Amino acid sequence: MKMIKSAVIGTLMVPAFMLAAGNVSAEETTSTTVEVEATYLTSVPENVFYSDSLKGHHVKSTVEDDENIGTIHDLIIDESGQVTAVIIGVGGFLGMGEKDVAIEWDSLELIWDAEGNKYDVRVNASKEALEEAAEFERDEVDA
Repeated sequence: MKMIKSAVIGTLMVPAFMLAAGNVSAEETTSTTVEVEATYLTSVPENVFYSDSLKGHHVKSTVEDDENIGTIHDLIIDESGQVTAVIIGVGGFLGMGEKDVAIEWDSLELIWDAEGNKYDVRVNASKEALEEAAEFERDEVDA
C-alpha cells in the first residue's frame, strides 16, 4: 500500500514540477517602438544631383584624353546613405562581353560640362586597366 501511495504522489508531482520549471525558464520579451519624426524637402538643395542622372552616364579616362571607358550601371550606397562605389560596365561590344567593375566613389571626379547642364564623370585609370580589373560580383542585398 505504501508503494502505491508513493507512486500516486510521485505521478501527481511530476506535472507540478514541469509547470514550475516551464515558468522559470520562459523569457519575457518586450519590444519598444521608437518614433522618428520625418523631415521633408520642398526643393532640391544646392550641390546635389539625382542618382538616375548618373546611371547610363559615360565615364571618361583622365589618362587617355577623356576617352569613354565605361558606363555607370549602378551606385553602391551604405546604410548611412553615402555613395561608396560606382559600378561601371567596361569592355565588350554592343553590350556583349561587358563586365562590371566597382570603383570607389572617392576615385571619381565629377566636373560640370561646358554647358553647365550635367556632370562629366572622370577616373584616373585607363580603359585597359579597368578591363583587367577584377569583375564585381553582385551579392543579393536584403532590403
